[in-house]
Amino acid sequence: MYTKGMRKIDERRLKRKKILVVSSLIFIVICIILVCSLYIAQKGVRDWVDIHILGKNLTEDDTQIINLNTDKSNQIHVYSKYIAILNDKIVSLYNSYGEKVDEIKVDINTGIFDSDDKYFVVAEKQGDEVCLIFDKTYLWSENVEGEILQVEVNQNGYVAVVTEDVTHKSVLTFYNSEGEKLFTSYFASTRIIDLSISKDNKYVAIAEIDTTGTVVQSAVKIISAQNAQNDAENAITYVYNLNSENLITNVEYQANGQISYLYDNGISVIKNEKNEDIIKIENENIAFVANELKNSAVYIKEESAGLFKSESNVHMINTFNNQEKIYKLEEVAKELYTKNDIVAINTGTQIYFLDTNGWLIRKYTSKQEITNVEFSRNLAAIIYKDKVIIVSL
Repeated sequence: MYTKGMRKIDERRLKRKKILVVSSLIFIVICIILVCSLYIAQKGVRDWVDIHILGKNLTEDDTQIINLNTDKSNQIHVYSKYIAILNDKIVSLYNSYGEKVDEIKVDINTGIFDSDDKYFVVAEKQGDEVCLIFDKTYLWSENVEGEILQVEVNQNGYVAVVTEDVTHKSVLTFYNSEGEKLFTSYFASTRIIDLSISKDNKYVAIAEIDTTGTVVQSAVKIISAQNAQNDAENAITYVYNLNSENLITNVEYQANGQISYLYDNGISVIKNEKNEDIIKIENENIAFVANELKNSAVYIKEESAGLFKSESNVHMINTFNNQEKIYKLEEVAKELYTKNDIVAINTGTQIYFLDTNGWLIRKYTSKQEITNVEFSRNLAAIIYKDKVIIVSL
C-alpha cells in the first residue's frame, strides 16, 4: 500500500535528482565556457584543440589526390565545390574526393579564369573567345573585339571582359548572365589594370592608369551599366584620382557596395564617394598586403622573435568598422592569397587557411615546397607538377 510517508520519500528523491541534473548542467556549461575562454586566450590550448579535437591539421596522408599527366599543361582553377583542369580544349571537373564528375568542351587552349560562387568564366588568353559555366553546365560563349587581357564574373553571372586593339589601350565589354552584350566602353589612352562588378550588377569599378603625361596617373572609376547603354558620354559616374606618386594595382567591390583598392602604399576604401585609408605601408617590415576579400583587408608584418629568428603576424582589418584581428605565425610568410572571406598564408611547406575573424580553418603540411595554391569557399587545391592535393575547407 502506497502511504503518505512513501510519497514524501519519492518526492525527496525526485528533488535530489533534479538538483543533481541541474548541478551537472551548470558544471558542463562552466566547463564549456572555461574551454572556450582558454581556446580564445591561450595559443597552446588552441593549437592542441585544433589538432586533437577539431582535426584542423592535415598532411598528405589525410587528403585526396588527383594525379596529373605531366605531358599536358594542366591549367587549374578552383570554384564552388569543383577543381577545374583545362587541357586540349576540355575542362575536366573533379569533386572533393578527387573523382572526375564531368567534362565540358570549350574552344580555348590557353585560359585565363575567374569565378564567383558557382559561376566560372574561361577566356582565351590574348584571344577573342570567352565562355561562362554555371556549376557543371556550359551556358554561353562569345567572341569579343581585340585580344583578351582580363575577365571578371560576379555572383550573379554578369561578365566583364577587358581587351586591347590597335587603336585602344583598353576595351571593356559587359555581358549579363545569358550572354547578352549590355555595353562596350573604349579607352584610347588609359589602361585598365583591374576591374570588379557590383553585387547588384549595376556598376563596374575599374582601376585605371594613364601614362600619357609626364607622370603616371592612377584612378578609380565607376561605370554605370544603365548609363553606358543609354547615354555613353555619361557612363562614368564617379572618378577618384590617386596622388601622382601612388600606383594602383587592384580594385574590389566589397559587401554593402563599398569599393576597396590596393596601391603601392596601402589599401583604401571608397564609401559613399568618400575615400578612407585602411592600411598605410609605412613600415619596411610589412611583407604582404591584399584586399580581395568580402569585407576585409589584410597585411602581414614580420616581427623579430629572437636572435636570427622571425615570425609573421597576420593583421585582418574589417573595412566597415576598422576592427582588427591578429593571427600569429611562428614562421615567416612566403606568400599571401585571399578570396571571398578566406586568407591563405604559405610558409614554405605549410599553408594556413584563416577566416577574416582570425580563426584557423585548416592547416596543411606538405612533404615538399608549396608553390601554387587555388581555393574557393569549400576546398583548396595544392598544385604540384604531377598531382593536386585536395584540402576541404
